[in-house]
Amino acid sequence: MIRNLYTILVFLFASSILADSAGIQTVGYKLEKIEKGWNRLELDDDLLMNMSSINTYIRVNLIDSTNDTLEVPFIIESSKKLDSTVRIPVEIINKTTKDGRKYYTLVADSTQIISNLEFSFTGRNSLGKASLEGSNNQTDWFMISDSLLLGERHNSHQKISSRTIYDLQTLYKYYRLSLEDSKSELKSVFYEKIFSTNPKYKKVHINHLKYRTDEEKHRTIYRFGLNGRLPIHYMMIDIQSKFDYSRDANLFALTDSFQTDKGFKYNYKLIETFKLSSLDSTNFTFSFPDHYQYYKLVIENGNDPPLKIRRMTAYRHEYILKARFDEVGEGFIQIANTGSCPYYDIEKFKSRIPNTMNEMKIGKKLEVEISKEEVEPLVTNKLWLWLVMMVAVIVIGYFSLKMLKEEKKK
Repeated sequence: MIRNLYTILVFLFASSILADSAGIQTVGYKLEKIEKGWNRLELDDDLLMNMSSINTYIRVNLIDSTNDTLEVPFIIESSKKLDSTVRIPVEIINKTTKDGRKYYTLVADSTQIISNLEFSFTGRNSLGKASLEGSNNQTDWFMISDSLLLGERHNSHQKISSRTIYDLQTLYKYYRLSLEDSKSELKSVFYEKIFSTNPKYKKVHINHLKYRTDEEKHRTIYRFGLNGRLPIHYMMIDIQSKFDYSRDANLFALTDSFQTDKGFKYNYKLIETFKLSSLDSTNFTFSFPDHYQYYKLVIENGNDPPLKIRRMTAYRHEYILKARFDEVGEGFIQIANTGSCPYYDIEKFKSRIPNTMNEMKIGKKLEVEISKEEVEPLVTNKLWLWLVMMVAVIVIGYFSLKMLKEEKKK
């Protein structure tokens, strides 16, 4: 029995290794028109089809003049959230001096909540205590903070810079800044304003829209496919109906299929649930991260006649890869259908990434080999899990045999 157990384990172990090796699909492309500094690349359908999700394994590398391969840090931004930050100047409308203190009156946009104010002073040694008040009529003033430290101080021992007041969250038309330092002048004031724009979408072509009605379960099933494995983030469903309706609908994605004696079997995963109603829009926003090629939409009809879909239109977000090349050389991108996307420090400094940068282009396709250890972390690699499992079984088997021998001796 022990021998049979070991035989089964060895067979499963070997099958797992072969399945894992066959499951990793990799592709590479040369990057063209690269410049030193920041570069951007739009991820088109051909690139996205090689990914199981936008968070899959991606690496950008550079071969420099000494033939060394360097990893290039990058981020991927989605058009799902297009927020831009703009520095807005604040006008200085008045300044006075009283009792050794300087007072500056500022006017800002009264419809915008201000979260921070950035001050610039003349001179490098202008560090001093300050206070800030707010008002909507320049008559009634309200203290915002009376314990500020603003300005700069540079000498051979230290360098202190304190020019921005954070976390204000105030809504005043006028501000009054009071400074105890009379040697320097307030030169300019800015605050940051965030502008949000609507998402940008790319149309995804839908193929083979077919349907059938399950009379027994009172539902209509629509099946459709895409040109490849792609995400869907926005869908417009054109319902052909002369009457009001309200139906529950479920969107499924095909995860895998296998052949049996009775034909092919298909496994679907539920990814979205929503309602089709004549009283609401039949345009839907989706947020599932994975990429699929084949889908089915199941509409629950109940006792009502089936709904007829005249047309379906699908869209996805735009994805922009922004990479910083610190050297000049040949660049290329590697993609695998599994694994995870790396994390770099530039994720913490997105506001410092320039808005305008060089546009890279995809070049010729490359034959690349990516090891399983490189794609998957050690802990999630199934090879190591199987090794741990085998060691555990061997240890259990050893002590079981030892206990049996001791029982026989008794």
